[in-house]
Amino acid sequence: MRAVLFAALLLASCAQAGGAPAAPTSSAALPEEYSANLSRLDQELRMPGIVAVGIGETADLGDGLRVRPIEVVQDSRCPANVDCVWAGVLRVRVAVAGDGERVIALREPATASRGAFVLEVVSPSRWSPQPEPGRPYRFGFRRV
Repeated sequence: MRAVLFAALLLASCAQAGGAPAAPTSSAALPEEYSANLSRLDQELRMPGIVAVGIGETADLGDGLRVRPIEVVQDSRCPANVDCVWAGVLRVRVAVAGDGERVIALREPATASRGAFVLEVVSPSRWSPQPEPGRPYRFGFRRV
């Protein structure tokens, strides 16, 4: 009996970790919260040392280190307005000048022949429910 109860609890936590979002506190507050989140991310994308680009654009990080995002391979990040058991991950296929393509993850340093870099910030955050469809990704890279 304990094993069945444990299995049920484990499955329930996995369902939440997989992104089963809790309802936002107030549907009237959602657009304001979402706008505030976008404003914060826009500020982060303009921080000193951050080079912000979209899909297909090239981030020139200096000394020949150039990174071009090609596609989002995985975006399982927990929505910004939901408490999740697992934070999730964002992986992006990028082309690094002189080094070819690779898949990198948000906030995990990557090395290249011309130096190291990190994908520091991505906008927009995931949100539940998503108030606007199809907002294009913006990626903020930083040399490390």
